[in-house]
Amino acid sequence: MTTLRETSTDAVYQQLRAKILSNEFRPGMQLLERDLVDLFGVSRTPVREALVRLQKENLLQIVPRHGIRVRQVSLADVEEINQVQTSLEATAAGIVAAANLRAKDLAPFDHACQALERAREKSDLDAWGAADETFYAHLLKLGGNPRLAQIVNECWDQIRRVRDLTLRLTALADLPMDRHRAILDAIRHGDVAQAELLCRDYRASCVQFQIDTLRRFRILDV
Repeated sequence: MTTLRETSTDAVYQQLRAKILSNEFRPGMQLLERDLVDLFGVSRTPVREALVRLQKENLLQIVPRHGIRVRQVSLADVEEINQVQTSLEATAAGIVAAANLRAKDLAPFDHACQALERAREKSDLDAWGAADETFYAHLLKLGGNPRLAQIVNECWDQIRRVRDLTLRLTALADLPMDRHRAILDAIRHGDVAQAELLCRDYRASCVQFQIDTLRRFRILDV
């Protein structure tokens, strides 16, 4: 049975996490426990428990006697996180390509591709980002490996702040060309090697774009 404290802790955790991932609580920002208690209208215990969970996810750092600091993401972090994410997403693409799936299983990919194309036409950054995530979320779902999906989702959470920031510093026309259609075609034709290769190439181009953008605007930590 879920206790009231567990409910409070989860509510604080979800709200804090959302504020960090959306950059409302920006990287490097200092927070005080008492301010969070006042903000969420709860006791110290749920706040402390939520902070411990977020520290384990590498989203913040608890500094004894100095409060809480929202973790920055360095260029090294970007590269390391993307290495893991790229490898596992490519593995999922290979699994899905080998599964000989039905058309109805692949339909969400088509819908995501259409949403990406509409977003480019309208220069809608938010819609593009949402459609990109939808495409890969469906890939992970069809991959059928919950542990793999969990790790990739953790990578997404750690890198989303960087992606959103670099998107807003540029225009959609400057982004690496979408390769989602090509990945889908490889999956549809059961071409495991091609699906994995295209997935790796696309993610590699995305991370290089992020790093180049951060360097161009001299944002060495975000």
